[in-house]
Amino acid sequence: MITTPVESCTGRWLVPRMSAILCLSDAPHYTPSPEISPNALRARTEKSRWADKALLANQVGEAEMADSVQQQLAQTLELMTKEQLKEFQQLLHDQDLCKQSPGVPTTQPEKVDSMEVASLLVAQYGEQQAWDLALQTWEQMGLNELCARVQKEATLESGITEKYSKESGEMPCHTRSWKNEDIQQKFTQLLQRSRPRGYDFPLWMRKHGGTDDHKHLIGVGELFGPGHGTQGKPLTVILHGVAGIGKSTLARQVRRAWEEGRLYRDSFQHVFYFNCRELAQSRTLSLAELISKDWAGPAVPIGKILSQQKNLLFILDNLDEPKWDLKQHSSEFCLHWSQQQQVHTLLGSLLKKILFPGASLLITARITALGKLIPSLKQPRWVEVLGFSESARRDYFYTYFTDESQAIKAFSSVESNPALLTMCVMPLVSWLVCTCLKQQIDKGQELSLTCQTITALCLHYFFHILQVQSLGTKLWDFCSLAAKGTRQGKTLFFPEDLKKHGLDEDITSTLLKMAVLQEDPTSLSYSFMHLCFQEFFAAMSYALGDELISIKSMKDLVGQYEMVSVFGEPSTCFLFGLFSEQGMREMESIFKCQLSWKKRDNLLKLAKKQVNRTQQNLQPSCWDLLHSFYEIQNESFLTEVMSSVPEMRICVQTDMELLVFTFCIKFSQLLKRLKLNEGGLHGEAQRPSHVILFSLGPFTDAWWQIFFSIFSVDGSLQELDLSGNFLSYSAVQTLCEALKSPHCHLKTLRSP
Repeated sequence: MITTPVESCTGRWLVPRMSAILCLSDAPHYTPSPEISPNALRARTEKSRWADKALLANQVGEAEMADSVQQQLAQTLELMTKEQLKEFQQLLHDQDLCKQSPGVPTTQPEKVDSMEVASLLVAQYGEQQAWDLALQTWEQMGLNELCARVQKEATLESGITEKYSKESGEMPCHTRSWKNEDIQQKFTQLLQRSRPRGYDFPLWMRKHGGTDDHKHLIGVGELFGPGHGTQGKPLTVILHGVAGIGKSTLARQVRRAWEEGRLYRDSFQHVFYFNCRELAQSRTLSLAELISKDWAGPAVPIGKILSQQKNLLFILDNLDEPKWDLKQHSSEFCLHWSQQQQVHTLLGSLLKKILFPGASLLITARITALGKLIPSLKQPRWVEVLGFSESARRDYFYTYFTDESQAIKAFSSVESNPALLTMCVMPLVSWLVCTCLKQQIDKGQELSLTCQTITALCLHYFFHILQVQSLGTKLWDFCSLAAKGTRQGKTLFFPEDLKKHGLDEDITSTLLKMAVLQEDPTSLSYSFMHLCFQEFFAAMSYALGDELISIKSMKDLVGQYEMVSVFGEPSTCFLFGLFSEQGMREMESIFKCQLSWKKRDNLLKLAKKQVNRTQQNLQPSCWDLLHSFYEIQNESFLTEVMSSVPEMRICVQTDMELLVFTFCIKFSQLLKRLKLNEGGLHGEAQRPSHVILFSLGPFTDAWWQIFFSIFSVDGSLQELDLSGNFLSYSAVQTLCEALKSPHCHLKTLRSP
């Protein structure tokens, strides 16, 4: 059957999964019917229950009711009879929101179960609008009891929120600090895996190869619960993820929630939190001394506390930061809790279960550092922190801005910048964006944030919001301090460290007021407000320096010994961003100097060599390379380097990965065929120049908007296979606009 994408994908809110081939060379141009504007839809739903729900205390407090919105909607739909569910679908089909395009034949709703109905509703309209549309339809059907039940649950949630706010005495702050953890972690997605990220999905794969990696989303309360498909409970859980994704904040929240009796009270009698960044300042410790540092309760003999191993949880935050060697020989391990040992030996004994084999461990680490941890771990559970979902980003804005009208304006401005909205998957980026927009609002300025990369956002924040350039020549010294610390794996700085770099008490006080630095509460030392901030200023120091870029200097920059690890470090990504055309202009304006173009060229040559090396060895570091390439935004370089890329089979897990992938791959001149979401890693043999893209899904409208950006530059893609995927009406509109692009040379489109 030959059909247009509009005929196969619009006019219904439920789309049949049908195979269709569109020969674009023979197809007429179609103009989709106008849809209700996003602003009009937002006006109907901004005061809905899901905007209110964004104000709940925190994610940990909701851990035990961590079902997704889709699941909650499906559970409500299950209360309906089959006849009512069929009527529900028909009414949705007939409503204005779901009217079909003119000329498209009417199709009756399919007989599907409640979960599929909920899935399609959420995928097409988003969480807020799906609930509002469902409520409106139930009212139209006269299902008053069902409506009352849903509204009662919403009222109960609001009451819990109000009660918590009164009891805790916590009121929303006018100025949100990065340390306000409640508004960061309640929306974060957690993905349980059977193996660590980066060891199973190499980017460029010339041969077919399956994986037994099983993945599913979980809530915080399930971290130490029975595994998926097994009754076993883990003793070690590794929270891993990219820089700025919220790992440490989540770890602190687990400890806090346990103290308040909201999490793991039945599982653990004692929970101890240790920041390995701070522990690295000590040379030797016993476990007893370590516990005493974190003990805030009444005096109890250490031996009594440690007598029940199975009731203990040790949280080891930032275990990957210090330059520790955790691969000790068996003779070096600590065998008793009172024994004095070097800190890394003590921690290594806990990891290998030599000391307290029955105790539980919760460890946070960056993905790029997992290699040095794996040999020391005993049957860990791998949980990747994915950051904010699309709807959670909106909820975050509503929590950051206590004034609802400001939240609406701020989020609307970000929605107009798809790349920026995508980067907000990272809690750190969401906070930076909200902080920048808050200042514009307070100054009565027009809301505008045009940043396309994380480097550009940091430049805007530090030099347009905080005005760090007011430090004058001392800014050079501050960058030098950050770079030296990064090379040495040092994140805590004492007053003498600052003085050695020419930073006196006045400069330190200014940096504290700007919230670039923070004072450590337990010792007279300072650290950057976030480790990524230190890595950003370290990259600036390297860009400003005279040393030419080489393999050795790159290793020195990030303090790594293996080249494969270098491109995964934030300092490297920031360096690429600073050597973009925009980055170089801003740097030269700030520091009143000329940056070295030769240095930039050497960086690109080094990256190209790494691409060639990666293709041959199938290293899992290619996501890091692509992220660096995205930051530099150099089209001529990308056209050259991506045109040498062979066939690939790649799985994206977040919108950020999709953004990076689509931006880079669209410059490939060899890409002829692209297949989306084949449904498994084992599939038909690849044809020449064939790329297969997998995703955890579901695909939202924003996801499709990013994906179809592959047609924004002149490319070589001739065949696109979307069969088996759901496209909403809005997604089809986006596709049709992309097909009209003069850069689109597509000949065949296989649509749902």
